Amino acid sequence: MMKHIACNLIYNDGNENSFVGFNGRCSIQNIIYNVKKNSSRWCNQKDCSCYKFYNSGFKSKAKDYPCNESRVFSNWEWSAGAKFKDKEAIKMRKVGQNKIAILTTCFANTDERDRKIVGFFKIESINDENNLVTASKEYRIKLTVDEAKQMNFWSYYQNPESPKKIVWSQPRFRYLDDIQIAAILHDLLFIVSNAKQKSTIRNLLQTDFTDYFEVRPQIPCALKVNNVINAALQKKYGKGGESKEHKKLKEFVAENPERIGIRKIEVKPFIEHPFVSGDIVDILFEPINNGINTVVEIELDNVIPGIHQAIKYRALRCSQLGLELTDKKVKAIVVAWTFKEDEKKLCEKYNIDYYEIKL
Repeated sequence: MMKHIACNLIYNDGNENSFVGFNGRCSIQNIIYNVKKNSSRWCNQKDCSCYKFYNSGFKSKAKDYPCNESRVFSNWEWSAGAKFKDKEAIKMRKVGQNKIAILTTCFANTDERDRKIVGFFKIESINDENNLVTASKEYRIKLTVDEAKQMNFWSYYQNPESPKKIVWSQPRFRYLDDIQIAAILHDLLFIVSNAKQKSTIRNLLQTDFTDYFEVRPQIPCALKVNNVINAALQKKYGKGGESKEHKKLKEFVAENPERIGIRKIEVKPFIEHPFVSGDIVDILFEPINNGINTVVEIELDNVIPGIHQAIKYRALRCSQLGLELTDKKVKAIVVAWTFKEDEKKLCEKYNIDYYEIKL
């Protein structure tokens, strides 16, 4: 049976901007990094154009496209390379046409645990030596740097013989199954912001991964990191992250629902509950039996945005449960340090309960 592949790309910042590089020769800074990193890289071999460039003190002329990585997004192809000693081509014997190639790398100054997905393509053709795969024009995506850094590869893969061991030795590719690709595509649907790319991913899921089109499959992985939750939190709180005060209040309310009129024995709390829209509510109290679902938004002193968020989360939870948007089985609460009179009136206008709690 033919397989999909994950490709190990040596980090290349050629023509990197808001999007990842892998399109031309690396910057001098990255050439130095790759040459010094270790001797197992092509960058460190005496026949490598960049190595000669480095050894000359950057006075000789380096090729514009000196390696496999420098052509990934210019030619939309990837090669498994060759053995350094005898130049024998490394073959990908189980890779098939119309399978998916997931492109991964470790950015400079990061370790294997931080391997990221930088793009993917559907394989249109494979050369006679099973050594080079070329992309379909219809299904190929290159991520922005920010998007790539939210897609940790080890959240989708584990080494078969050592599931908890996060290491990538030889060869430079790993075989993947449909279920792993489907999970990656579902998360990319959330991570990417470009509408055309979202459409491409959705179409690919619908045509090639029908069994997993509706629901993201759960898969075993070496690293228990939820890429979607992390991306949603960054979107919600910004790059600075959540404040200690906000987190403390959120965890307190989740642990003490009686403070906002909810009986603890009747609900199960879910902190940072995600919605398919990409939004994430601070707390969802889900009824153990047939009770009321409650979405809770936590604020400190700037409450107006949180009230509007609570209105949205209430609607999203209704949609998630297949209910009418006005269904009484879902309610919304805003908790804050303090409320001004206009904030209270806004809550009352839209039937949002509110509680003042300052720890």
